[in-house]
Amino acid sequence: MPEQRVPVQITVDLAGLREVSASLRHQTEADLRPGLATAQRRMGWGARFCLALDCAEGRAARISASDVLALHRDNAKFQLQIIEGLNIALDQIAENYADADLRAAARIYDVDAELNKAIAQLRASAKVHQTPLQRGMLP
Repeated sequence: MPEQRVPVQITVDLAGLREVSASLRHQTEADLRPGLATAQRRMGWGARFCLALDCAEGRAARISASDVLALHRDNAKFQLQIIEGLNIALDQIAENYADADLRAAARIYDVDAELNKAIAQLRASAKVHQTPLQRGMLP
């Protein structure tokens, strides 16, 4: 027998979501981006050892270290792109939920207004049909 999925209610704390997004953005701009720029300035030249000793082992070590530094730089750029994408997604989620809440509130207001209008019309119609009979007379 296949399992039946139990409906799960998900609640979203918009204030918390915005706080996480703001914190991530602040940490990225205050720490990660400047740190990556500093690392790039300091390691952008590649490996600078064994320059005076021109031997196969020295060149191989220098090339290997330069490849590792380039891979580190590429990974750091990728991480920065992922974080920026995550920030955009968090902002979009918060905006979508806020818009959905506003639309739901507007729909509730519209439904309430329509119900109140219908009730007012029914009351008016009921008053017309509830004219009191005069005593002693049949309708």
